[in-house]
Amino acid sequence: MAPMKRHRGLLDGGEEEGLEEEEEEDEENTGVGSERSSLRKDNRKKARLSQNSQEESGSEDITDEEFEKIRATQFDAEQREKQQKENEPAENGIIESITCTNFMCHPYLEVTLGPLINFIIGHNGSGKSAVLTALTLCLGGKASATNRGGNLKSFIKEGQESSTLAVKLKNKGGSAYQPEVYGDSIIVERHFSKAGTSGFKLKSSSGRLISNRKGDLEEICDYFALQLDNPMSVLTQDMARQFLNNSSPHEKYKFFVKGTQLEQLDQDYNLIEENLDKLENGFSDLRNDIENLAQNAQKAQELLNMSEKQDTLRHKVRRLGQQMAWVQVEEQERNLESYNNDLRKADDTLSAAERKVADTTDAFEKIHNSYEQANQAVREVRNEAKPLKEEKDQAKQEFDKVKDEAKEVHAEQRRIREYLYASERSIKNANHDIEEEHRRLEKANGGSHTRRLADLDVRKSNVCKENEQLEEHISGLPILKDKKKRADEDLEKMKDLGKSKRDEVDECELRMRNLMRDRGQQQRGYPPNMSQLMNAIRQDEGFQQIPVGPIGDYLRLLKPVWSSILERTFGGMLNSFIVTSKQDQTRLSGIMQRVRCSSPILIGNNHLFDFTSKEPDEEFATILRVLEIESDLVVRQLIISQGIEQAILIEDRKEATDRMDAARLRNVKQCFSINPAKVGAGVRTTYGWGGTLSSTYVEPYQGLSRMRTDDELQIRYQQDTLQRLKNEYRDLEQQQQELQRAVETCKRAIANHDKKSFDLRIVVQRAETEVEELQDALDKDAVEEGRLDALKEGLKDLNDEKAVQESSYEESVNAKDRLSETMKKFTEQMRAMDDRIAEAEVKIRKAEGKANRLSEQRDAALQEKNAAIQLLADAKEDRRELESAQEDVMARVADFKERASRVSSRIPIPEGETGVTLEKRLERAIADLKASEDQLGGNKQKITEDCAKAKLIHKNASDQFQSEERLSQLLKKTLFNRRRRWKIFQRSITARARIQFNWLLSERGFRGRLTVAHRQRLLDLDVQPDQTQDGKGRKTKTLSGGEKSFSTICLLLSLWEAMGTPIRCLDEFDVFMDTVNREVSMGMMIVAAKRSAGRQFILITPQSMSKVNADGDVKIIKMSDPERGQTTISFPGA
Repeated sequence: MAPMKRHRGLLDGGEEEGLEEEEEEDEENTGVGSERSSLRKDNRKKARLSQNSQEESGSEDITDEEFEKIRATQFDAEQREKQQKENEPAENGIIESITCTNFMCHPYLEVTLGPLINFIIGHNGSGKSAVLTALTLCLGGKASATNRGGNLKSFIKEGQESSTLAVKLKNKGGSAYQPEVYGDSIIVERHFSKAGTSGFKLKSSSGRLISNRKGDLEEICDYFALQLDNPMSVLTQDMARQFLNNSSPHEKYKFFVKGTQLEQLDQDYNLIEENLDKLENGFSDLRNDIENLAQNAQKAQELLNMSEKQDTLRHKVRRLGQQMAWVQVEEQERNLESYNNDLRKADDTLSAAERKVADTTDAFEKIHNSYEQANQAVREVRNEAKPLKEEKDQAKQEFDKVKDEAKEVHAEQRRIREYLYASERSIKNANHDIEEEHRRLEKANGGSHTRRLADLDVRKSNVCKENEQLEEHISGLPILKDKKKRADEDLEKMKDLGKSKRDEVDECELRMRNLMRDRGQQQRGYPPNMSQLMNAIRQDEGFQQIPVGPIGDYLRLLKPVWSSILERTFGGMLNSFIVTSKQDQTRLSGIMQRVRCSSPILIGNNHLFDFTSKEPDEEFATILRVLEIESDLVVRQLIISQGIEQAILIEDRKEATDRMDAARLRNVKQCFSINPAKVGAGVRTTYGWGGTLSSTYVEPYQGLSRMRTDDELQIRYQQDTLQRLKNEYRDLEQQQQELQRAVETCKRAIANHDKKSFDLRIVVQRAETEVEELQDALDKDAVEEGRLDALKEGLKDLNDEKAVQESSYEESVNAKDRLSETMKKFTEQMRAMDDRIAEAEVKIRKAEGKANRLSEQRDAALQEKNAAIQLLADAKEDRRELESAQEDVMARVADFKERASRVSSRIPIPEGETGVTLEKRLERAIADLKASEDQLGGNKQKITEDCAKAKLIHKNASDQFQSEERLSQLLKKTLFNRRRRWKIFQRSITARARIQFNWLLSERGFRGRLTVAHRQRLLDLDVQPDQTQDGKGRKTKTLSGGEKSFSTICLLLSLWEAMGTPIRCLDEFDVFMDTVNREVSMGMMIVAAKRSAGRQFILITPQSMSKVNADGDVKIIKMSDPERGQTTISFPGA
């Protein structure tokens, strides 16, 4: 029905309203009321089609001549009104530009069109006709419709593989098509290739791709009424030539009905009429079927009436069925009571098992506390014995030192005695020499060497002073060497600290790299083949309960600062798996052996207990509180084996010691703190006997982390630690450099000291040489004079030396006595220490023996506790099974009750009746009822259903028949109205075409008539080339070529005025006109185009347009001359 909507504007306002209301009613009846159809209908009401004439309601009652007179009067008024108004271009639905790429013989061709009248001129081959061809193809037309090629491939430029066409449509104003999507323009592109591919693209004004569906393009063309498939809308060269020159009256009529869509409407109405005839023909068969259905319903009602006589037998069957339903309920209730008794017994067993668990837990806790105290006592005794051994070792060192000193004193005594014996012999010899000298001097006399003796004394005094200065200088060397030694020691210590700190930095960097590399991969921290073990566990379906492990996978550390300490403290515990039965333990052990991955296996249970009462105050962080643990089994196991709920964490070591030492903390067994001396190291502080504190060193953990943690938080913590270590390492390097400079300073001081010592020794040697030389001179000059004095002096020296030796000997004797006394004291002290050490070792052995006994008792208590827990778990499992079975029975009882309630309310069961007896009675009653029903052909329910079904089928068929009859009558009425309006439309558009044709002929002084015979399907022209009233019109065959072309142009413009499409295209319309007729036709076409409000004309001609004024309404587009590569032909013999 769409074509009829396009020409609605040709009817008067009243008729248009009637059509719109009828179409809306039809859409409601047929379920068609989509948004798209509404949008099309609303917008097609707007200025797409001509609003030309006012049709009177009684137009069918007047003759054609009267109708044409009325139309002529209206037409004159319209033309005068149009002449007073200026034409305005359409806001949308017209062509802005056409672009061709590799199309026909043009590599690139672009034409920009004006909004009203466009003359495209140019020589043959310049692309004039290609513009219309491109327009037709790009907007969805078929290749055959252009009369230029049979398929799209034939339009691709020679030598190219593909071609592209683009048409830009104007899209402004209030009736624009989806302006929020497309904008002010709609760009339609069509791409096709020699391979046979073809596609459309719809783009917005900005070039953004909106759609590539051809259906969307057809919707746009329908919205704007772009009838490019209408032969009167786009007249190609061939069609224009056929229409203007060679068309017969029958062919002109075909152009007329196709162009005005009358033919399409007529075909649609004929198709509707055929369908209505088929519908009417089927009504007689429906009436017969309805009569048969009525008879079937009557028979079914009679059979139902006979079936109601068997109600007594049915009541008995129903009563037995009710008893049968409720007897099953009673049987299930008895079964439920049995389970209730078993459940009460299971509760008693469970209570006993819980008491057993509580008792064994208390016993284990007592023995465990005793065991911890015994271990603490062992550590305390060992700590007490350790200083005794150190004290003994120190006393032994002192004793050995004194002993060595005594040996040295004894050796010195031997040397002094030897010196005394030698001195006595020397004194004896000196006395003898003095006596001999006295005797000799009595004979001799001398006196000149006195002066030399005085000089000698002076020089000797100088030598003594120089020696004293040298000795004083030399005495400063040990101080410098000691200072250098201390500097060297400090430097070596600093180098060791720097190396240790460098190792810590390297370890921290390695941990950083491992963290970055193994981010989110805790499996690397576990033993090899751990992933294979976990895959094997997941694939094994024989476990009673899937093992939990490794434990590290279930721990998430919230504070990475404790990672190393907790990893070291937990140790192999993090690699462990937890099972809940011995069978699962054996199965898991076999899997571990198979995949060659050994890990500890612990047996736990799912019993939960309240440990919050045993936790420390909230102000303390505990191991439990810094961990997120995903399994209750893991929580229970770590509490039992590691006491994580009572292990507090304090980062500062001093604060940890102070808090533990101040007062016994409630529910605290141990405290971990960070050792600042080494990264990752910690200190574990526990309470010993009597509340004394004991601390142990926790080594850093060197492996990969097994506990999960926030990767970014862990990396950030390691980055901060690495930065702190690097800063400390830089400080150590600076201190090392300062110490290195101090050592160098000491070396320079010692070197300067040695140099000065050397210089002083040279001075002393020179002074001593002078003394010796002077002494030699005195010896030569007065040998005789000084000999006696020398001998006496020598004797005196010998006596003094002897006295010194005797004094030294006495001192050595006293020193030896003192050393002997000291050695005796050290010996007695070491004996006492040995006794104390022996006593301490006895205490250690006793404490260790007690700890070993308590360890055995603890293991036994733990086994009893685990056995009790396992027994409790078994009891709970048994109770759960009973509970589950009870719930199943309860559900079954409820289900039986619910189903029995659907049968009837509860009824008593006769005494002695069981399900078996009732079933037999019910079977007999059912057999009797069935035998009776077989006589009627079925039971009452089936008969009732058949009766209701037969009545329903009859009712539905009757209702459907009545509905189809009403629909048929409505369609007939609608078709009649449509036929009537189609005739009005045909009459109106024919009259308008005649009036328009006569008016156009009069523009040149012609007169004539447009004859339309609808029954014979003929359209012919009678034209008189002058205004004389006596002459009769002539057929077009008797007209000259120019007159004939001019008359046909008038006809074309008349038909165009009757059409609703906004675009009119005509190719080479003036090729057969002479100059006069061409100018008149051209002017007439321009005038007619200017009076066609909102229409766009595309007129193609190879002739010059020099005499046409290109004003604001007219745009002349001259195509470029074709490049054909023509050359001069060479003729032979020229």
